[in-house]
Order: sequence, then structure tokens, then C-alpha cells
Amino acid sequence: MKSTQKTTTAGAARATWSVRTLAIAACTLLFLLSLQSAAQPLSAPQRSSASQRRRQQQQITQAQADLYERWRANINLNQQAAFEAGREYAGKYPNDEYAARVRGWVADYERAARKLQFEGLLFKEKKYAAAYQIGKQVLADESDNLRTLINLASAGYLASNAGDASFNAETLEFARRATAMLEGDSKPSDWKPFTGPPDALAYLNFITGELILKETPAKSVAYFRKAIESEGTMKHTPIVYSRLAAAYVAGEYEPLAKRFTGDGGARPPESEENKAALVKIYQVVDRIIDAYARAVALSGTDTQYGEARARWMEQLVQYYKFRHNDSTDGLEAYIAGATAKPLP
Repeated sequence: MKSTQKTTTAGAARATWSVRTLAIAACTLLFLLSLQSAAQPLSAPQRSSASQRRRQQQQITQAQADLYERWRANINLNQQAAFEAGREYAGKYPNDEYAARVRGWVADYERAARKLQFEGLLFKEKKYAAAYQIGKQVLADESDNLRTLINLASAGYLASNAGDASFNAETLEFARRATAMLEGDSKPSDWKPFTGPPDALAYLNFITGELILKETPAKSVAYFRKAIESEGTMKHTPIVYSRLAAAYVAGEYEPLAKRFTGDGGARPPESEENKAALVKIYQVVDRIIDAYARAVALSGTDTQYGEARARWMEQLVQYYKFRHNDSTDGLEAYIAGATAKPLP
């Protein structure tokens, strides 16, 4: 029997994110307005000697004063204009006493703008590779920001699902870091689009399982099961069960079947060794049947799973017939009741 191939259904792996509205975080640049009080009009300090005032008046040109005022006046009115003026001011007059103040505001603006751009590319534009690159810059600004780590893991996984696997190693590390932080009771400032810690943790376990499935399928089983057993949307997402089935096939069934066909031929068919080996194989096949049945049942009539559901059903029939004397009798009832029982 062949391992099921990875589904490329457009919405399948993104169900956790798209079922709920993934609005761009309401992280506007308005927090920068609090800095306005520090941005006073350009003028000489009141408590200074006459010679100091003369030197400063000589140093401050009208063009400099106008540029500074354009930055200061637009902090509330037009922050993009303020940013452009501030960046120009800091570049032209890097050493005057006002430059540090301007540079601080510009740096805060750039950090906030990167966050907006990151989440816009990820959630709205769905440009996952581009989002990943910007997200790494955001993480460099705040290396232990849990929300950024979760979003980076998501961007890397979705980029991989779209065909760009170049971020997989880093993405796996981000997912593991975020998982460790969640398990250590860290909390992001905003749980959206998740319902809470278990939901976010389930998604990260799914990503981890998916990223290690090809190289270590047996180990990926535990992560898919964790994703399913957590309270949240992942336990109702068909793709997770299809990937669990794939992990059972590649990580458990195929090694047992290969060993059985290789070693069993040298033993009598009814030997105790063969019987014991078949028991193990049948147990794994039963778990494969269960996982595919859940995927089929949960996909229902949802059109986004149309092609994937057909493949899952084909695999399910194959393994079900293997365990039921080449018959599909009772399969429909099995599918109907699949989600009502505990995961075996």
C-alpha cells in the first residue's frame, strides 16, 4: 500500500486561519502619538548663555527649522508625512540636539509599520514567503514576542504548503520556541485568530508534525495527536486527520509490512511469529482507517475539500477492504460514527 500524498487543497491546511476572520491586527501607529509631547518646536533652550543662543541660532537654518516643523506638525495629522520628514531630518542633521528625538520617533514608526506589513502580507494578501521575510525583521525587533513567533511559524508553514520549503528548518524552530513559551504559560497580547492557549498550541503541534512528517513520520504521529486532542478548531479540521493517517502509513504500517514480507517468507504462514506480526499490522491499519474516516466525515460537503475528500475516500476504501475481506459492507455507518468515539 502506498502512503497518501500530501494534499494541495488550497484551503485545507489553512482552515484554522480562514474559517475565522483573520483581520489584520488593529495595531495602528497611533501609539506614536504619545510621543508628540516630546516633540516641541525647534528653538534655542531658554536657560543658556547669550553666546550659546547665538551659536545655536547660527547653526539652525530656516530650511532645518521648516523640516523639523513639518515632522512635528504631522505626527498627529499625517504620520506617513511625519515619517518622511523625520527620516530626512535625521539624515541631513544627524548631530544636532534634536536629531536623537526625531530618530527615536522614526525608529518606533518603522517597527510598528513592519508589524502592520507582516500581518497584512500574511492574513490579507496571503503572500507567505514575503510575509516570512518581513516577519523575521519584526522578530529581530522583539526576539521573544510570542505572537510574532506564532505568526512566523504560520507564514513558514503556509509558504511550504504553497511549494516553498526553503524556510522549513527555521519555521520548525519558531514553532518549537512558541510551543515552549505557551507551555510555560506565556501569553500573547492578542489571541486572535485563536480562541485561546489550547487552540494556538494545537495549531503549533500540527505545524511541527507536518514539517517533520517526511523525515521522521513515526515522530510526527505524536504531534498530530496532540493537535487533535487539544480543545480548539484543529480537532474539527479534516486535514489534520488525513495527515495523521499519512503518518501512520509511512511511520508505522510500511516498516511493519516491509519487515513482514521480508522475514515472514522464511517462516511458516501460521507460525506464531507471523501471527504476532499480523496483529501489529492490523492494529495500525485500524488506526489508519479511523483517521481517514474522520477526515472524510468532517469534510462533509465542504467544497474546499472536494478533491482531497475523494483521495481520502479512496485510501479509506483500500484499507477498509484489507481488513474486511475485500468488502465495503458497513463502511458508510463506520464513517457516520467515526467522530463520536475516542481517538484509538
